[in-house]
Amino acid sequence: MKQESINLIEFQNKFTTEETCRDHLFRLRWLDGYRCPRCGNKQSYTLTKRCLYQCKRCGYQTFLTAGTVFHKTRTPLRKWLWMIFLMSQQKCGVSMLSLQQILGIRSYKSTWVMGHKTRKAMADRNAHYKLAGLIEMDDSYLGAPRTGKRGRGAGGKAKVIVAVENRGTKAGFATMCQVEQFGTEDLHHKFQGKLGPRCRIRTDGSKAYGVFETSESMHEPVILGSGKNAAKLLLWVHTLISNIKGNIRGIYHGVSLKHLKLYLPEFCYRFNRRFWESQLFDRLLKACLCTTSITLSELRA
Repeated sequence: MKQESINLIEFQNKFTTEETCRDHLFRLRWLDGYRCPRCGNKQSYTLTKRCLYQCKRCGYQTFLTAGTVFHKTRTPLRKWLWMIFLMSQQKCGVSMLSLQQILGIRSYKSTWVMGHKTRKAMADRNAHYKLAGLIEMDDSYLGAPRTGKRGRGAGGKAKVIVAVENRGTKAGFATMCQVEQFGTEDLHHKFQGKLGPRCRIRTDGSKAYGVFETSESMHEPVILGSGKNAAKLLLWVHTLISNIKGNIRGIYHGVSLKHLKLYLPEFCYRFNRRFWESQLFDRLLKACLCTTSITLSELRA
């Protein structure tokens, strides 16, 4: 199914009822029409109110939302689609408190869980991307609102490694990883499978980055000197770090260390698809249909 371009007015006119939402999810999930996962039969009975399809041959039942982020949800699909649309269209992100008020969702807890389920879909989709060519990489501290000490040793903040493709006059794809300790072992583990073959990793002079000097990649350490030189020699990664700090500070007013790992993929998801902004809703909705759900207890663990 071709990803559709849609603006706010078109979205509002298209998804007016639960039925129109179910129909759209059906077309995205089963591109060639429903097929029984047990016997392969294409004919089924439809129990609309339960979003359930029952095979006419073997009687096997399949829920439209089973195995997706919508599994067992009690929130109307229309509110779910509005949330996904708004999260995909806002370049800087949107707070869950704002979405709760806009969509009229009863509790903040429900809205918060829905947001993290959507972020999980973003993270799972991001896992398919690999960076290639010249890659800029640097570290930063992200998390709670800025108070007290800055940089290393700052309270309530986590160490995050940011990597972005340098394509000359523009940035390419990006990825961000939270690490416990800034060392070769953590860097190797976190970026395993995220970098393509024969890439060049440009970093500052920290020895930990030497782990990227392998037969598959080349490490290019640079002497940054002053902050002005750092912004010039590692332009795109510093721009990206500045942007995400602004997002966390301005939209979320700080995020907990426990859940930062889900906010990072959200930022990267929109950044990596910034050239397809008009298609982001369908792309994110498809990701939500291809991702298993996560529960409140799992988020709290």
